[in-house]
Amino acid sequence: MIRGSMSDTKLLTLSGDIDGDWIVDAELPDGRLVIRPAAYPAVLTPGTGRKLSDEELEAFWAEHHPHMLPADNEG
Repeated sequence: MIRGSMSDTKLLTLSGDIDGDWIVDAELPDGRLVIRPAAYPAVLTPGTGRKLSDEELEAFWAEHHPHMLPADNEG
């Protein structure tokens, strides 16, 4: 069942192996749906991020590098 809301967001409720509420992001021409869990909204909407400046990147590494663990199989 697909139902709409006041913001024209389509909400799909599934039951079975995958149950819960899902948001329909796109309906493709061949009938497939692109969906995402309603309980986990995107942190950033597409196009809202930006590349860090050199100064911002240096500040990030200076603050966080001592707390980062090595990648798998690197120590």
